Amino acid sequence: MSAAAPPVPVAVTWHDAECGGYAQDLPVWERLAGERDGPVLDLGAGTGRVALHLAERGHDVVAVDLDADLIAALRTRAAERGLDVGAEVGDARELDLGRRFPLIIAPMQLMHMLGGGDERLAALRAVVSHLEPDGIFAAAILQEPLPPSGPTEALPDVRDVGGWIHSSLPLEVRVGDADLEIHRLRQLVAPDGSLSEELDVTAVDRLQPGVLEAEAERCGLRVTGSEPIGETDEHVGSLLLLMERAGG
Repeated sequence: MSAAAPPVPVAVTWHDAECGGYAQDLPVWERLAGERDGPVLDLGAGTGRVALHLAERGHDVVAVDLDADLIAALRTRAAERGLDVGAEVGDARELDLGRRFPLIIAPMQLMHMLGGGDERLAALRAVVSHLEPDGIFAAAILQEPLPPSGPTEALPDVRDVGGWIHSSLPLEVRVGDADLEIHRLRQLVAPDGSLSEELDVTAVDRLQPGVLEAEAERCGLRVTGSEPIGETDEHVGSLLLLMERAGG
C-alpha cells in the first residue's frame, strides 16, 4: 500500500519541477535590483525562485503569489536559509499592501496569465498604486512571433521529494490566435512504485507587439526600454519591458 500523500503539496513540487530550474532571467532581476535603492516587489513569486535569489544577495524583497501553498513553501525556504523575505498571499489584480516600491517585477510571463485585457489593466493599476514616483515596473513577456504548434523535444523535469518521484514531460505546444497552450504529462510515482498520471494543460494569453505597452499607458505607465531574455532548451525567449510612472 502506498503512502497516504506526498510530503510536500503537489502544487509546490510541480511548480518547482516546471519553473524552479529556470535561471536565464536571474541576472536581469539582480541587475535591476542593484540599480534601485529600496525593496523589490516580486509578483507571481511562486516558491521564491527570484525572491530568494535576490534576498541571498542582500536585497529587501516582498514576494506575492495567489497560491497559499507556494507562499508557505517560500516562507519555509527563506527561514531555512536565514533570509528575511516578506511573503504574502495576494492577487496581483487586487493588491493593496499599503506601501510603495522603487522596483516591481513580474517574471515568468505573469502578465500572460491574468485572464485577458481587463484583468491585465486591473493588475497594471495595482502596480501603479504601489510604485514610488520614480519607480520602475519590469515585466517579462513572451517574444513574438512564437514558435509554431507542434510536439516538443524537451526532456522531462524530474524531482525526488521524500521518495516520491515527480516527472513532468512537455508533450506539445498549441499556438492559437489568442492564446498558447502547453500540454504536459505529469506522472507521480509513490515510494511503493505505484504510478498515477494526468495530462496538464496550461493556457496563457498571447500579447501581440504593442498591446501591453498601450495598456500600460492607459494606466499611467510609460515604457522606457526593453531588452531580450534569451531562450533555453526548455523555455522560449522573452522580452523584458521596463516601465515607469508617467510624470514620476
